[in-house]
Amino acid sequence: MLRKKIACLGVALSLSTGLAYAESMTLKLAHQWPQNEKDYVVAAGVQFAEEVEKRSGGDIKIRFFPAQSIVKAADTHTALKSGAIDLAIYPYIYSAGAIPEMNLVLLPGLWKSHNEVFDFKSTEAWKELEAKANDYGFKTLAWIQIAGGFASTDGPIRVPADLQNKKVRAAGKYMEGALVKAGASTSTMPSSETYGAMQSGLLDGLLTSSSSLGAYRVYEVSEHYVSPEDYSVYFTIEPIAISMKTWKELSPEQQKILAEAGKSVEAKALEGAMAEDKRVAHEFAANGVAVEKLTEGDWDKWHDLFATHAFAAFKEGVPGGAALLEKAISGQH
Repeated sequence: MLRKKIACLGVALSLSTGLAYAESMTLKLAHQWPQNEKDYVVAAGVQFAEEVEKRSGGDIKIRFFPAQSIVKAADTHTALKSGAIDLAIYPYIYSAGAIPEMNLVLLPGLWKSHNEVFDFKSTEAWKELEAKANDYGFKTLAWIQIAGGFASTDGPIRVPADLQNKKVRAAGKYMEGALVKAGASTSTMPSSETYGAMQSGLLDGLLTSSSSLGAYRVYEVSEHYVSPEDYSVYFTIEPIAISMKTWKELSPEQQKILAEAGKSVEAKALEGAMAEDKRVAHEFAANGVAVEKLTEGDWDKWHDLFATHAFAAFKEGVPGGAALLEKAISGQH
């Protein structure tokens, strides 16, 4: 059921068709991060909420439930499906257990720049993923994306050859498999545990999002950082999503308001993602960490590794994976 608070705003007159009245509602939005607007992902959510309230004349309000306070991050897709929450800012890779095709959004080496990722939302491959999400129980309102960099202690990790005999934390099972092929050993852990793992020597390096690297102060336990400012082997997509149960209970005008509010924040969110890469690189440098950037030649070497191993595993492990990956590749400009 749609969690909405209906309030009669006053009846001015009676019509032959019934009473004239207005309806207001408050929608629940969940996400996994602290409610800190310095985080551009959270800031995009706040901007979205403000746009919705403004465009609805105050009739639609959004209440935030941050820091997994209403649902665990990994369970967000099931909460959207059931209608337990109305909205979420959500890393779609978490839904890959229920929607295997969603592994595509974390497939390493598929995109090299933020602009390529942003263009992906207009491709046939994304339309297919969005249809799968809709069928499962949630719908995308606003596109938000994040890049990731390599932090390490014993030399920079610029190219696959740098992984030899390194203990690393990768992003997702398809990346892990490829890094093992390049000579690394891998550990699986949430970003929140990487600081201690680097500090204790359990990890020699890790790949995670710029936001997580900054939020968890990984620069304090690193000697080297390869920034994704120009090129990155890792991106993830964390849109603002709405429960299909909630969506279907909205009027066409209310749907239009939420859809247009979502579109209105996407360009600023893209700018925020790029700015975040630069900000985090500056934090590493300010803490005495040697900062480098991937070159296009470096990226090509990673792409060759992932195309050989990660792409092949995706094609084999995901129903219709080969056709979906081909659509994603052919849709690139």
